[in-house]
Amino acid sequence: MTTIDVNRIDFSSIPTAEDDEFEFKSSSTPTKELGKKLACAASGFANSGGGVFVAGVAGDGDADGGLPQQFGRQDLRDWVDQIVHQVQPAPKYDVKLIDDSFGRGTIAANYNVLAVGFAESYFGPHMAPDHRYYIRAGAHTVAARHFIVDAIWAKRHFAKPRLTHVFRTKPQYSQTVQLGIVSLTSSPAIDVEIMLAPLGELLQQLEEYFPLKIPVIDAKNSFFFDVSTWHMMKERFGDDVELSVAYKDLAGNEYEYKTKLDILGAFGPMRIGSDPIEKIAKSLESIAKSLTKR
Repeated sequence: MTTIDVNRIDFSSIPTAEDDEFEFKSSSTPTKELGKKLACAASGFANSGGGVFVAGVAGDGDADGGLPQQFGRQDLRDWVDQIVHQVQPAPKYDVKLIDDSFGRGTIAANYNVLAVGFAESYFGPHMAPDHRYYIRAGAHTVAARHFIVDAIWAKRHFAKPRLTHVFRTKPQYSQTVQLGIVSLTSSPAIDVEIMLAPLGELLQQLEEYFPLKIPVIDAKNSFFFDVSTWHMMKERFGDDVELSVAYKDLAGNEYEYKTKLDILGAFGPMRIGSDPIEKIAKSLESIAKSLTKR
């Protein structure tokens, strides 16, 4: 489903009936029961692509009084925070308090209709406080059967960003060798930092640019940079180089990919002594320009 921006939700966008993206709860719902319903909805929406929990409305989506701004000694927003954080792991969410019904029902003075928007999650399954996992089934939040929970666990595993490396000759310029950092999953890696140690003969003069910092690497956006020439590849790159790639996922979790690099093993038989000096010089210039632009 398309992610819903809860900050844009008002009575012009709330549907007239519950569906897979919206769940309604009446203003007359007892506080304890409302908390249970919110926790289950948090689990259900997070496990099913996201959605909005709206409290203070009737079954047709019209305001039926709203909720008080204080639940006992707690501010309404604080109450929501407490409930949602009982879900493990707590999903991403946002809260909006609506005070204008746009003519759709009535909101009492100093009361609000509560809208809690849940983003699509890649880190499920999310378990409610009753130790059950929920999903959305049409207009209803229902307990997920075990095989669905297993499928959500599998999705979580494959959704983690995983990076690896590859060597190649530069497209349309085969005398230059490039090192690439590529993604093995569809989940983006963000705040990527790439470090080589030690830096080879050709990269030492560009040490100030390391670690290389890349905003995002994903299945559609790999990152390649020049590291050597084809001629004297091992001597210019080094034969005991460690690659370290630190990165995060969208939730801020940190990862690191480390490996020793074998630049010779990445290619077939090499051409020894056949590269014109002019081509080698151009390759060196290309490497310097490539890194100084980062």
